[in-house]
Amino acid sequence: MDIRIPYFENMQLGKAYNRAMKSIKDWVLFVDHDLMLSLNPHYYSICKNAINTLGHKAGWITCKTNRIACGSQLESGAPKGDNIIDHIGYAKNLWKQHKDTYTLCNGTPFSGFFMLTHKKAWEDVGGFKDGFLGVDNDYYNKLKENGYGTYVLNGVYVYHLYKLKGKWNDY
Repeated sequence: MDIRIPYFENMQLGKAYNRAMKSIKDWVLFVDHDLMLSLNPHYYSICKNAINTLGHKAGWITCKTNRIACGSQLESGAPKGDNIIDHIGYAKNLWKQHKDTYTLCNGTPFSGFFMLTHKKAWEDVGGFKDGFLGVDNDYYNKLKENGYGTYVLNGVYVYHLYKLKGKWNDY
């Protein structure tokens, strides 16, 4: 499993995903640049376990976070503040409670902040559309149309800086 932070000039996220997918052998985890992935030191083994258990019937595996509009990815009990120690503690408790379980989701499209996907799914749906906004929603919908499952890792919580970066001048 590769881990990539996609980037392409002029916010062409779809192009960045497609460029990366060409060099991927099988599975890749795409993460946003403003994501604190290491809150749970078990995230990598949890991802590998999900890959081994679900196999290629899964088109997209994601996790929980604090700041996101997608209900299936939003961890509603997450700390509301920006104290990283609180988020680390929350990630630890969530992991203790759920370990490496996952939930099949059939609801609203996922946000692409944490996208564990594989090359066959990408090929089957014709890749990612060009652009920035809606690239993740389009990919999610194409996966569903092509019979792929979409899953949330219940024991993986990441802190998403998201809108916090605008507050950095306050520190």
